[in-house]
Amino acid sequence: MSSPMTQPGSPGMLRRSMSGSSGLNNLAKSSSFIRRNNDRDGMGNNVGVSPGGSNAAYRASLVSHYAEDLDRRRRAERAVEDIRTDGMTSENLKIDSVELYSRDNAREHRTDRYELVRDTGRDIGSSSSMAMSMSMTNMSSLSSMDYRSPSSSFSTTVLRRGQPFFMAVRMKDRNFDPRRDILRASFSFGPNPQVTKGTKVVLPFRVTQRDFSRAPQKWDMRLHQQEGFNITFQVHIPANALVGLWRVNIETTTTTPGARVDEFRFKDDIYILFNPFCRDDPVYLDSEDLRREYLMNETGKVFVGTHHRPKGRRWVYGQFSDVALPAAQLLLEQSGLNPTERGNPVQVVRAIASIINANDGFGLLEGKWEGSFEDGVCPWVWTGSSKIFEHYLRNGSKPVKYGQCWVFAAVATSIFRALGIPSRPVTNFVSARDTNHTLSIDKYFDVFGDEMKGGPDGDNQDALWNFHAWTEVWMSRPDLQAGFNGWQAIDPTPPPQFWQNNSGDQKSRGPWAVEAFRRGPSSVESVRRGEVGFAYDTPYLFAEVNAEVSHFQEDETSHWGFRKIRVNNYHVGRMILTKRPGADDDVSDADAEDITSLYKNPDGMSRYQKQGDGCFNSHFNQGMSSPYLERRDRERDRDMIHYPGTVRRLSIADVARKPWYDESRHSVDPGSAAERVSSMNAARSVERSQPMFDSRPVNEDVFFDLIEQDKVAWGQPFNLQVHIQNRSQEMRTITANLSANSVYYTGVTARRLGRNDRQFVLQPGGRETLQIRVSWDEYRDKIVDYGHIKIYAMATVQETKQSWSEEDDFQLEKPKLDIQIRGNPQVGQDCFVTFSFMNPVSVSLTECEFTFEGPGLVRPQTLKYRDVKPGEMISYVQKFIPRFSGERKLVATFNSRELGDIIGSRPIHVRD
Repeated sequence: MSSPMTQPGSPGMLRRSMSGSSGLNNLAKSSSFIRRNNDRDGMGNNVGVSPGGSNAAYRASLVSHYAEDLDRRRRAERAVEDIRTDGMTSENLKIDSVELYSRDNAREHRTDRYELVRDTGRDIGSSSSMAMSMSMTNMSSLSSMDYRSPSSSFSTTVLRRGQPFFMAVRMKDRNFDPRRDILRASFSFGPNPQVTKGTKVVLPFRVTQRDFSRAPQKWDMRLHQQEGFNITFQVHIPANALVGLWRVNIETTTTTPGARVDEFRFKDDIYILFNPFCRDDPVYLDSEDLRREYLMNETGKVFVGTHHRPKGRRWVYGQFSDVALPAAQLLLEQSGLNPTERGNPVQVVRAIASIINANDGFGLLEGKWEGSFEDGVCPWVWTGSSKIFEHYLRNGSKPVKYGQCWVFAAVATSIFRALGIPSRPVTNFVSARDTNHTLSIDKYFDVFGDEMKGGPDGDNQDALWNFHAWTEVWMSRPDLQAGFNGWQAIDPTPPPQFWQNNSGDQKSRGPWAVEAFRRGPSSVESVRRGEVGFAYDTPYLFAEVNAEVSHFQEDETSHWGFRKIRVNNYHVGRMILTKRPGADDDVSDADAEDITSLYKNPDGMSRYQKQGDGCFNSHFNQGMSSPYLERRDRERDRDMIHYPGTVRRLSIADVARKPWYDESRHSVDPGSAAERVSSMNAARSVERSQPMFDSRPVNEDVFFDLIEQDKVAWGQPFNLQVHIQNRSQEMRTITANLSANSVYYTGVTARRLGRNDRQFVLQPGGRETLQIRVSWDEYRDKIVDYGHIKIYAMATVQETKQSWSEEDDFQLEKPKLDIQIRGNPQVGQDCFVTFSFMNPVSVSLTECEFTFEGPGLVRPQTLKYRDVKPGEMISYVQKFIPRFSGERKLVATFNSRELGDIIGSRPIHVRD
């Protein structure tokens, strides 16, 4: 394989006025994905051109043809110009080639796992493709290096800021003469690079400079070795350098004033990433174990399910895949983030959070939570991020269909890790999506106990999700006062008011209309302390984990038509989970880490959360610890310095004492969180608010208990029960109802499954049970998506006016997909995997398919499968060829029209 320095098509000497731009043109070229499966769709299936799409395909073909033809003609013109230029009298030094030692520098910069760096043009895994031409620890060999070595063929340079890298220049006709020659290395960033903006760096070469002489926060260059026509030098990238694609040019001229400047353009752009290994980088993480988990780990878990039985869903992040960095770069361009801000991790993650969700044709993923997914991919079919990136790049950066919160969180984690920012997905179980900034989730019920969608006026969009996932990133926050470094929360899921009310009335303005889509970064520590005045969007995140839940029921005796039934301060944010560093459990979820205490003070957690009874499975309470608690506790007692413009501390106690205040009835400046809290507190003394929120005590002498649902397998019946006991010495007349509904995980009701209404009299000390039994036949056609079921129970006592309501949810359990590997997997050799599971239901499964992938093992694939009979045990064998050695992970899902989201994973050790 020839070196890029000796390829016939390598760029030659160009006049400065003729230099073209590379920039984003190299996005596609920098990735080998465009050479794969051009005749297949995004999930690996053969496709053709449909009649309706033939015109579009033809136009696209013309565009590609004309662009290539124009590029060919311009290259020919430049070649002629080069010949004429060479014939002119010029004393400028001629550059023959430039070498960036991409794979050797990558080892020092810990970027050698990026597929863009690896020699994907050769047989992956072969000894020749793995051979290194030199060792960075013995750079003296650079002078005698053969420039025709295959070390950098088909390889993209990926570097981390805060570290130096080596590069070499080879002259054409003569040696560099410092008395007559001037040589400069130029690095350009963005569409309009300027030295004064920090988007262009020009480093003069000096023979006498053997050491770095400039400040560490500045670019610098020193001579490493000069021998014959070859010059090797080392360039220092400051820890505050802009992150993304940089163009490399070598400029030559003479010491004669006014002499012409010639420019040699390196054929490919280079990626510069954040550096969590560098102490001067704001994303520095000082633990190798944590860097291994939150930066280098290519697989992980996103927790889904319910707070009773959370489940870790395996995900392949694929941050080192050949599509991750190109997708991240293109998303940053679409976000509209100014190039000068791309060295600031706060602004970078904020921009990524805004552009991951689709906004009027801009963005990575289109969200969808209800209805049919036939025009895209069901969110639960995805096994990782790489296929989503590939869809995005193949289809002209059009949004991919479809994602949901846990997919958004996982994909954001992939992008942040690809860019060099430590990150992890976290899941909040029972999560408030408060759309009117009241720190309250209000639910309204009619006189029959049925929930009123939208409330009495139809405009209440408060939602209580069974779970909601977002992404945390690790960084310092110099824009905040001391004590708020560390984990910062980013929520890339579109706000509810967008995807619930996106009727097209409010048109987007493309990548610049993204402010409403930004959520974070919010300091997790500021959420725990209740310091909601700090940037960015902290009140929104605070409400997600701390909002109150209120039930209102129609009441003709109330002057406003409703009465408040109950308040549950601890229903929201019951548990916040992420994957524990270093742990890995493919059988169960012993690798879960409970980080609720990072978000909520102990005085803001229910007794169940403190004691571990009622809300958690036992194995989630055992061995769960956080490596950040000690760090957090050191900062907990630090005195707070209140800068001008910041708000006072909003404690959990403030929330617990908050009256049921409706901002629509008492207008407050929405820009001031402090004024809003003060107004809520003041509402207690407002005379007109007392009848509406009358909280006078009643005699609560009847005990109600909604029984937690045991594990229910998909296809099996279930029973719901409310236990009622009269603890008074008098008879009590009770009206009660119990209902069950299938719901989407966002809490939106789909279908009624069962209901029981009763009125009865309980004698003193008497007991009664209200129950519902739902069979498989009654729910099989009514269950949606993930199999979530919502339970509502309500009751009133006639004699004392006592009222009670409760809600809970559970999820039908699905079988696991068993994965077995035959033999001892080896790089480049056939390997066989067997997928197995038993159909748990009494109906046949149709339109079946397996989707699987594994980083370094096999790229994402989807394979069709036959119908599966009721109760049938199936085993499906598939061949693949491992691409890289080491510890790997294979992730797979099974889906059908009747039953989907059957998940499994298996660790695999691959030999060289």
